[in-house]
Amino acid sequence: MLNDRLTPLDAAALFPDGPAASIAAAVRSGNRVFLSGRTAECPDGSVAGLGDAAAQTNATLDNLEAALAAAGGSLRDITKLTTSLIDRAHRKPVYETIGRRLRDVFPVSTGLIVAGLARPELMVQIDADAVIGGATTRLRTFELKDWFSQDIAWQGAMVAAGPAEIFVRGQAGAALDGSAMAGPGRRPEDAAAQADRALSNLATLLHEAGSDIDEVTKITVYISDRAYRHAVYKVIGQHFRGIHPVSTGIIVPGFARPDILFEIDVQAQRNQGGPHRRVRRYHSNAVRYGFSQQNIDCDFCMAVRAGRHVVLRGQTGTDLNEVMHGAGDPQAQAEQAMRNVAQLLGEAGARLSDVTKATVFVTDRAYLCSVTETVLRHLGPAAPCLSTLIIKGLASPELAMEVDITAMVQGDDA
Repeated sequence: MLNDRLTPLDAAALFPDGPAASIAAAVRSGNRVFLSGRTAECPDGSVAGLGDAAAQTNATLDNLEAALAAAGGSLRDITKLTTSLIDRAHRKPVYETIGRRLRDVFPVSTGLIVAGLARPELMVQIDADAVIGGATTRLRTFELKDWFSQDIAWQGAMVAAGPAEIFVRGQAGAALDGSAMAGPGRRPEDAAAQADRALSNLATLLHEAGSDIDEVTKITVYISDRAYRHAVYKVIGQHFRGIHPVSTGIIVPGFARPDILFEIDVQAQRNQGGPHRRVRRYHSNAVRYGFSQQNIDCDFCMAVRAGRHVVLRGQTGTDLNEVMHGAGDPQAQAEQAMRNVAQLLGEAGARLSDVTKATVFVTDRAYLCSVTETVLRHLGPAAPCLSTLIIKGLASPELAMEVDITAMVQGDDA
């Protein structure tokens, strides 16, 4: 089976002074569709809807709709959205526009406030996942207006469960019926309480989808302050003891509501033909994040292969022998990260040409072009989907970039 890369995009058109490289608006692998993170950028490099969050959201959804159509699908096939805003004040017009365009679709979702997007004039970016063919069941559907009394006309679901993959709404410490929020303060112990509620919710939702925690392949942990990191990860370690998912940890300016300190995204693949293969298992206390070790007591690994699907731990300038490279030099960090990527893919039985999506995080807009150019140069003709986000921070202050990689192994014997 091959990965079908559709609607080539010029990366240089996505942000000023961007790299001269090709990426895909969509990659279809079987019924699964990966999509580049999209904004209101037009093919000629202009931005639609300047200063108008609703207009930019409409243009963004137009771009996603065109990519899905090229893949043989439509907006109705979307399973998950990750919506990144530069200002929480834009949330209502953005989500009501999505709600109108995706009426009765009931996607699962994660909402982030980020430090910036590829261009300063952009107000919203939407990352989407899709499964074509109608075999996805939406569980615990709800109206956002019934969720903490938010005056937003938008529909969602807690889970989109398919035969191979399970998509879960980002969990942030709220009761599953939206009636209460754990951790009402802004102390590390409040962040820990939110994490405990979120992970208990996750176990419930996976069970309802006919799954379990051992089918989780990747977690992405978002926190609003590095001061919460130790408390949050201690809770994660308790809930995921012995599971060894891959992980990415991101510090963002905020979330959908000011009371949210923490949110966790998970990727889960159903066990088909045996347990997932977890490559380079480790205990977090024994490894370095940048220059430092962190006593966060978690079982993780560097790569997970589930059938044809391969996901990697977010890669930085720390090599696989725990030596930090490129302090003060984001491009050098990206070079090391991509050397790690090539090695880890090989150990999981995949190649760079199997990569379907790369997500680049940088801590300063000034780093974005050089880091993205480096990532795409290493991926070469793979031309995967691409997303970029400017964030508040990473696991350690010396880390200036991180790259997430997803791959689908190609070939009849994959």
